[in-house]
Amino acid sequence: MSKIIESLRGDLAALHEAGAIAKVTMREFETICPPPVRQFDAVDIRRLREALNFSQPVFALHLHTTASTVRKWEQGETRPAGPALKLLNLIADKGLQAII
Repeated sequence: MSKIIESLRGDLAALHEAGAIAKVTMREFETICPPPVRQFDAVDIRRLREALNFSQPVFALHLHTTASTVRKWEQGETRPAGPALKLLNLIADKGLQAII
C-alpha cells in the first residue's frame, strides 16, 4: 500500500508543479496520507547531531528531551518514537530551521 501512496504522492506533486492542481489539494492529500516517518538507529542520530555540530545536551534541548535520552539513543539502548521521531525526520529532511 505504501508504494501506491508514494507513487500517488509523486504524481500529485508533478501535477502541482505543472499548475494542474492547487496547493490546498496537496495539503489535503498530505493530511490524509502523511509521508512515512523513517526510523533512526543509533548511528543515524549521532550523524545528524554531529552534522549540526551540537553536543548531546544542546541537541536534546532542541528536541525537548534530556541529554540522557539522546545518549541512550546514540548507544542503542532505546529508540526515539512518537513526537521525537517526527522531529528527527523534520530536522533530517528540512534542517533545524523547520523546528525553530
